[in-house]
Amino acid sequence: MKKIFVFLVAFSLSMFGQSNQLTLTMDEAINLALEKNSELKIAKMEVDKSEQKLREARSGLFPKLDLNGQYQRYIDKPVIFLPPGSPLGRTLVIGSDNSYLAAAQLSLPLFALPLYEGIGLASDALAIAEQNYLSVKNKIVGEVKKSFLAVILTRETKDVMKQSLKNAEDNFENIKRLNAAGTLSDYDVLRAEVQVENLKPIVLQMENNYKLSLEALKVTIGLDANQNIDVVGDMEFDESYKLPTEQEVIEELLKNNPQLAILDKQVQLNDRNVSLEQAAYFPSLAGFGNYQYQTQANDFKFSDYNWVKTFVLGLQLQVPIFNGFKTQARVSQAEIGLNQSVEQKRNLTEAIKTQALSVLYRVQQALIRIQGQNKTVRTAQEGYEIAKRRLENNVGTQLEVNDAELALRQAKLNRLQAIYDFKVAEADLETVLGRIK
Repeated sequence: MKKIFVFLVAFSLSMFGQSNQLTLTMDEAINLALEKNSELKIAKMEVDKSEQKLREARSGLFPKLDLNGQYQRYIDKPVIFLPPGSPLGRTLVIGSDNSYLAAAQLSLPLFALPLYEGIGLASDALAIAEQNYLSVKNKIVGEVKKSFLAVILTRETKDVMKQSLKNAEDNFENIKRLNAAGTLSDYDVLRAEVQVENLKPIVLQMENNYKLSLEALKVTIGLDANQNIDVVGDMEFDESYKLPTEQEVIEELLKNNPQLAILDKQVQLNDRNVSLEQAAYFPSLAGFGNYQYQTQANDFKFSDYNWVKTFVLGLQLQVPIFNGFKTQARVSQAEIGLNQSVEQKRNLTEAIKTQALSVLYRVQQALIRIQGQNKTVRTAQEGYEIAKRRLENNVGTQLEVNDAELALRQAKLNRLQAIYDFKVAEADLETVLGRIK
């Protein structure tokens, strides 16, 4: 009964572990990262905040209406001074003990150039925030791709080493059989056994590397450390891949690179800021209205109060004349900021062109390596099969088999590394070209 209970517990834990495992394709990993990544969430919040700032700036176009009420109790009533000889004396007390006032004030900008430029400035800031969001998204997609590819590489490297270990074990069994038949020496048996034992720790290391790469992928996506994941995909190369030309890369770079797009928006914003500061030279015109309802009394008999209404409409024109050269200084500062952003964009453009061409050359070099390694793997496989047959026919040596197996293993690993380098370079190229997928 106790054994049955232990079996059921173990089975339940095993099923729970399987149900808790998340198996991801590259696209699923990217979508999950875009959903969970905190940096992208912060960038989206910045877009939302910029939208509210634009809404705030536009609010200046609407009428402003304020209501207020006021009660005053005079401890000493105000007086007016009369000329000498007045029959009313030298001063005259005015007003009542209690004063009540209710007012409605309305204002509306009719012409205010700084207001319009401020709205444009807020709109440019929103465009920068949106472009920054796309830039962060583009970067995260690239990081997830490379982290996912690292998992594929370590998994397939692990598989290659496991296959090498299996080949060594099969060879060891074959050597023992031939030794028993008297065709090979005990020394050949020892060499084959050493070969097996040397490969075991390497396989274990590859398994650990695979687990570590899965942990790194979880961090990149933003998953909890307790979440078990696995990936679906192979380190395969698309033979139909067409390498873009340098001119095509530069044209796409200038059109879609997110960092250049941000700086382009920054130049527009700084140019708008110059216009905003220059708008301080222009007059502004506003309309206003004021409605008041008031009364005064010495008692609190509200039903006997005499309420008086006052209603005023008007226009207010403000013309800047002189402010100690403040506006001129602010315009100069804005122009300097504009020139700085233009220079920054020029410098970054040249730097990113160099970066894009460097990545393109990495792609090109990886393609050449892949083409060479394809042939090398086929040749190494044939060599390994020949070495095994020669050993079985007692015309070869164990050393030949070991060398052939090592050559085959290295050829497979070199091909995997070449494809991995190609895909990483391709992901970097897509990132710098702003190809968000």
